[in-house]
Amino acid sequence: SLARRQGPVCPPLPFAFGMVIPISATANGSIESLPEDARNALGKVKYCVFGLWAFGMLAFFLNPISALSTVLLAIFGTFLLSEDPQMVACYNCLRQSLVGQCCGAGGLSMLTPFVLFSGVNAVVDGFQLEQVFSMAGLAAFQYPAVVILLGTWVCETLSAVLSWRALKAVIPTIPGPGGPDGYQPLSGGSGFSSGGGAGGGG
Repeated sequence: SLARRQGPVCPPLPFAFGMVIPISATANGSIESLPEDARNALGKVKYCVFGLWAFGMLAFFLNPISALSTVLLAIFGTFLLSEDPQMVACYNCLRQSLVGQCCGAGGLSMLTPFVLFSGVNAVVDGFQLEQVFSMAGLAAFQYPAVVILLGTWVCETLSAVLSWRALKAVIPTIPGPGGPDGYQPLSGGSGFSSGGGAGGGG
């Protein structure tokens, strides 16, 4: 019934964290301005992006269509880490291409899309791996496509976890419509105040 469907539903997967990320939670500024733990997390994401490029290119030779999501995630990661000295050359090359025109200037503005994209990819590829190993078992490792998919999934999962840690440190600093918490007082009143609740009445 409709009433039964209206009850709270707990997401069954850990990557459902994307459901609670505000769509407007777009960070800006330099990575160097982030807290140390967030900078360290993004520093580790860099190696995941290297892996995504490697596995994405290998998968492209086997199945270009299925490799598209991995390559796009690698591009997102490159734009996110555009300030990194090891990423600058690749970023500048992409920035001048048609793809670069769609991704904007990069930097922290790509953090939220990267978290969501890597999380979704990790879930989808995780389901594929589960199906493969449930049918073929360890014998699946004899197929190069399975090894590439497993490596891609590891990079996607680590990217999602590490970039989520960085985003959690950034979200409190993102100004909302009415301040850091994103709340605005009701017109004509002070909204919820510490002294008198809604409308300040008693």
